[in-house]
Amino acid sequence: MNKKDLFKTMRRGIYCFADTISLCKELLNGGARIIQFRDKSAEDEEFYRKAIEMCALVRQYDDAVFIVNDRVDIALEIGADGIHVGQKDEDFHEVLARLPEDMVIGVSANTVKQAMEAEMAGATYIGAGSVFPTPSKPDAIVVGIDTLEDIVKNVNVPVVAIGGITMENIRQAIKTGAHHFAMISEVNNAKDIAGRLKELSEILQQGG
Repeated sequence: MNKKDLFKTMRRGIYCFADTISLCKELLNGGARIIQFRDKSAEDEEFYRKAIEMCALVRQYDDAVFIVNDRVDIALEIGADGIHVGQKDEDFHEVLARLPEDMVIGVSANTVKQAMEAEMAGATYIGAGSVFPTPSKPDAIVVGIDTLEDIVKNVNVPVVAIGGITMENIRQAIKTGAHHFAMISEVNNAKDIAGRLKELSEILQQGG
């Protein structure tokens, strides 16, 4: 099974982010199976080096997917499993035209229209949000639970809920029917990352 098909069939889970090799290792050891490498401040050479190392780490797990944020050329060069682009990044139509057919592509959306357009263009999944206000992206548009639910209802690809999701409000996000949940601060800042991921997995298994 290629990684695109794997992504589509993955059970509901936590979508994780890493900006260092050590964090990537800790997330994988803790059970994370979707890793997005995002580092907005890294120069191309540093980004490339980290991406190569992270990709190798993720490849040690047959059931894990490695996604690069924004840097399409680097993602293609290292053979990453996928790429994620935002509405303000390179146009996703152009990105799709450049990617191998079996490569995962995620597209950010904060409206139902954007989500439906991305799906029609061939997106593997939609990153919907920001669901709640988020300290990691204070200028993000907050769409709220209702818009997240509307996006889930109007597309047939997996939806990743992102933005301000915490232990206190994740159950609200789960009830929308979203497939995965991006929780940067709540996971990466935990004293025990493996323990936090286990706790979240149990909440997801309970269905919120």
